[in-house]
Amino acid sequence: MEAVLIVTISGPDRAGLVEQLAAQVTAHGGNWEHSRMTHLADRFVGLLQITVPGKQQQDLESAIYAIPDLEVTISQAKSSAQLPKEIIFELELIGSDHPGIVRDIFSSLAQAGANVESLRTQTSNAAESGGLIFKANARLSCSYSMNLDSLRTKLEAIAQDILVDFVLK
Repeated sequence: MEAVLIVTISGPDRAGLVEQLAAQVTAHGGNWEHSRMTHLADRFVGLLQITVPGKQQQDLESAIYAIPDLEVTISQAKSSAQLPKEIIFELELIGSDHPGIVRDIFSSLAQAGANVESLRTQTSNAAESGGLIFKANARLSCSYSMNLDSLRTKLEAIAQDILVDFVLK
């Protein structure tokens, strides 16, 4: 039986780190299925979903933990099968950055019953004001019974309060 592992990594950015991880996965008969990796501040961070034959799981985990200068967390998932999705939609948002902006937006989405499937945020310098511009792209899911017009109305209200523009599609 195969084990499904969710691996989080964080370490100083350096060439060859992804190759080291991939080599260990391959050496232990595993399959690298999904991942998200990025450079944040001076760190390289990532999330991986790996399947590995059950008899190789412990050896693979030990090999990953042994990679130098890498903080690792490994959790076992129940299955690699994707749950059936309901309604999937995209949210694009831009506005002036301020503390609490993510909380303000995503608490409204959670209260409406929307689930975050993926989220990417970034800030950049605003040329005219000298402040920061906040941008977010999110992939969201919700049940078929959710009223998207109601969700849009909630987002419009919060967008006015925190001065952001959004597109929900």
